[in-house]
Amino acid sequence: MARANSLTPETFLAVAEMIAAQLRIKEADRWSPHICRLKFHSFTSEFPEITEPQFMWAAEQWIQGLEPNTFKRYPTWKELMAPLYRTENGMANRSWGFREELPSFCAPTAAQQAMLPAARRSLISVPDPHNSEAYVPFATTEQPLLPPVQEDCPLTPERWKDYLDWAQEEASREQ
Repeated sequence: MARANSLTPETFLAVAEMIAAQLRIKEADRWSPHICRLKFHSFTSEFPEITEPQFMWAAEQWIQGLEPNTFKRYPTWKELMAPLYRTENGMANRSWGFREELPSFCAPTAAQQAMLPAARRSLISVPDPHNSEAYVPFATTEQPLLPPVQEDCPLTPERWKDYLDWAQEEASREQ
Protein backbone atom coordinates (compact mmCIF):
# COMPACT_ATOMS: atom_id res chain seq x y z
CA MET A 1 0.00 0.00 0.00
CA ALA A 2 1.41 3.40 -0.99
CA ARG A 3 1.93 6.05 1.68
CA ALA A 4 0.03 9.32 1.41
CA ASN A 5 2.06 11.79 -0.65
CA SER A 6 4.62 9.09 -1.50
CA LEU A 7 6.86 9.95 -4.41
CA THR A 8 5.46 8.76 -7.72
CA PRO A 9 7.47 8.04 -10.87
CA GLU A 10 5.55 10.83 -12.66
CA THR A 11 6.54 13.48 -10.12
CA PHE A 12 10.10 12.17 -10.01
CA LEU A 13 10.31 12.46 -13.81
CA ALA A 14 8.80 15.95 -13.81
CA VAL A 15 11.36 17.16 -11.27
CA ALA A 16 14.18 15.44 -13.17
CA GLU A 17 13.07 17.28 -16.33
CA MET A 18 12.85 20.56 -14.41
CA ILE A 19 16.46 20.13 -13.24
CA ALA A 20 17.62 19.11 -16.73
CA ALA A 21 15.97 22.20 -18.19
CA GLN A 22 17.55 24.44 -15.56
CA LEU A 23 20.97 22.95 -16.32
CA ARG A 24 20.22 23.26 -20.06
CA ILE A 25 20.96 19.62 -20.75
CA LYS A 26 20.35 19.02 -24.43
CA GLU A 27 17.51 16.74 -25.47
CA ALA A 28 19.85 14.07 -26.83
CA ASP A 29 21.46 13.72 -23.38
CA ARG A 30 18.20 13.39 -21.43
CA TRP A 31 17.32 10.13 -19.71
CA SER A 32 15.48 7.47 -21.71
CA PRO A 33 12.28 5.99 -20.20
CA HIS A 34 14.18 2.92 -19.03
CA ILE A 35 16.93 5.01 -17.41
CA CYS A 36 14.20 7.09 -15.73
CA ARG A 37 12.78 3.95 -14.13
CA LEU A 38 16.26 2.93 -12.95
CA LYS A 39 16.94 6.41 -11.54
CA PHE A 40 13.56 6.43 -9.75
CA HIS A 41 14.35 3.10 -8.09
CA SER A 42 17.86 4.28 -7.27
CA PHE A 43 16.49 7.40 -5.56
CA THR A 44 13.68 5.67 -3.67
CA SER A 45 16.11 2.99 -2.48
CA GLU A 46 18.43 5.65 -1.05
CA PHE A 47 15.68 7.96 0.31
CA PRO A 48 12.59 5.74 0.81
CA GLU A 49 10.86 8.15 3.22
CA ILE A 50 10.67 11.18 0.90
CA THR A 51 7.23 12.49 -0.06
CA GLU A 52 6.29 14.34 -3.25
CA PRO A 53 6.10 17.77 -1.56
CA GLN A 54 9.49 17.22 0.10
CA PHE A 55 11.09 16.08 -3.17
CA MET A 56 9.71 19.02 -5.15
CA TRP A 57 10.69 21.53 -2.44
CA ALA A 58 14.24 20.15 -2.09
CA ALA A 59 14.74 20.25 -5.87
CA GLU A 60 13.48 23.81 -6.06
CA GLN A 61 15.78 24.82 -3.19
CA TRP A 62 18.71 23.18 -4.98
CA ILE A 63 17.87 25.03 -8.22
CA GLN A 64 17.45 28.35 -6.39
CA GLY A 65 20.86 27.85 -4.80
CA LEU A 66 22.67 27.57 -8.14
CA GLU A 67 25.19 30.32 -8.64
CA PRO A 68 24.85 32.10 -11.97
CA ASN A 69 27.58 31.72 -14.57
CA THR A 70 29.11 28.65 -12.95
CA PHE A 71 29.19 25.16 -14.43
CA LYS A 72 26.85 22.75 -12.68
CA ARG A 73 26.25 19.07 -13.29
CA TYR A 74 23.22 17.01 -12.41
CA PRO A 75 23.24 16.63 -8.61
CA THR A 76 23.79 13.40 -6.75
CA TRP A 77 20.83 12.29 -4.63
CA LYS A 78 22.66 13.41 -1.47
CA GLU A 79 23.30 16.86 -2.98
CA LEU A 80 19.69 17.17 -4.12
CA MET A 81 18.32 16.22 -0.69
CA ALA A 82 20.71 18.50 1.24
CA PRO A 83 17.97 21.13 1.85
CA LEU A 84 15.90 18.52 3.75
CA TYR A 85 18.51 16.74 5.86
CA ARG A 86 21.33 17.69 8.15
CA THR A 87 24.42 17.70 6.00
CA GLU A 88 28.00 16.54 6.11
CA ASN A 89 30.32 18.28 3.64
CA GLY A 90 27.30 19.55 1.71
CA MET A 91 25.73 16.09 1.38
CA ALA A 92 22.49 14.95 2.99
CA ASN A 93 23.17 12.47 5.77
CA ARG A 94 19.98 10.49 6.44
CA SER A 95 21.38 9.05 9.64
CA TRP A 96 21.67 12.57 11.08
CA GLY A 97 17.97 13.18 10.42
CA PHE A 98 15.89 15.95 8.93
CA ARG A 99 16.65 19.61 9.46
CA GLU A 100 14.60 21.28 12.20
CA GLU A 101 13.90 24.51 10.29
CA LEU A 102 11.86 22.98 7.45
CA PRO A 103 8.60 24.57 6.32
CA SER A 104 5.60 22.89 7.94
CA PHE A 105 4.53 21.10 4.75
CA CYS A 106 8.01 19.50 4.55
CA ALA A 107 8.23 18.52 8.21
CA PRO A 108 8.77 14.77 8.58
CA THR A 109 6.08 12.58 10.04
CA ALA A 110 6.70 10.06 12.80
CA ALA A 111 6.53 7.30 10.17
CA GLN A 112 9.25 9.03 8.13
CA GLN A 113 11.41 9.49 11.22
CA ALA A 114 11.03 5.77 11.96
CA MET A 115 12.40 4.95 8.47
CA LEU A 116 15.70 6.75 9.15
CA PRO A 117 18.75 4.71 10.18
CA ALA A 118 18.84 3.93 13.90
CA ALA A 119 22.56 4.70 14.35
CA ARG A 120 24.13 7.95 13.26
CA ARG A 121 27.09 7.43 10.93
CA SER A 122 29.45 9.60 8.98
CA LEU A 123 29.42 9.60 5.19
CA ILE A 124 33.19 9.96 5.17
CA SER A 125 35.14 6.77 4.78
CA VAL A 126 38.48 6.13 6.44
CA PRO A 127 41.47 7.68 4.65
CA ASP A 128 43.28 4.36 4.23
CA PRO A 129 41.01 1.35 3.68
CA HIS A 130 43.92 -1.09 4.12
CA ASN A 131 44.56 0.28 7.59
CA SER A 132 40.93 1.01 8.54
CA GLU A 133 41.17 -0.50 12.01
CA ALA A 134 43.58 2.26 12.97
CA TYR A 135 40.76 4.77 12.55
CA VAL A 136 37.87 5.09 14.96
CA PRO A 137 34.67 5.29 12.89
CA PHE A 138 32.28 8.09 13.73
CA ALA A 139 29.09 6.52 15.02
CA THR A 140 26.98 8.07 17.75
CA THR A 141 23.44 8.30 18.99
CA GLU A 142 23.82 12.05 19.52
CA GLN A 143 23.81 14.87 17.00
CA PRO A 144 27.29 16.04 16.06
CA LEU A 145 28.12 18.94 18.34
CA LEU A 146 30.98 21.34 18.81
CA PRO A 147 33.19 20.62 21.82
CA PRO A 148 31.94 22.21 25.04
CA VAL A 149 33.15 25.71 25.83
CA GLN A 150 35.76 25.89 28.56
CA GLU A 151 33.94 28.07 31.09
CA ASP A 152 36.57 27.75 33.82
CA CYS A 153 38.53 30.69 32.36
CA PRO A 154 36.18 32.94 30.38
CA LEU A 155 37.56 35.79 28.34
CA THR A 156 37.11 38.84 30.53
CA PRO A 157 37.91 42.43 29.56
CA GLU A 158 41.00 42.21 31.79
CA ARG A 159 42.24 39.01 30.13
CA TRP A 160 41.60 40.54 26.69
CA LYS A 161 43.62 43.64 27.68
CA ASP A 162 46.45 41.41 28.96
CA TYR A 163 46.47 39.54 25.67
CA LEU A 164 46.56 42.75 23.63
CA ASP A 165 49.43 44.10 25.77
CA TRP A 166 51.34 40.84 25.31
CA ALA A 167 50.73 40.84 21.53
CA GLN A 168 51.93 44.44 21.29
CA GLU A 169 55.12 43.57 23.22
CA GLU A 170 55.78 40.60 20.94
CA ALA A 171 55.28 42.74 17.84
CA SER A 172 57.67 45.42 19.12
CA ARG A 173 60.33 42.77 19.90
CA GLU A 174 60.14 41.47 16.33
CA GLN A 175 60.82 44.93 14.90
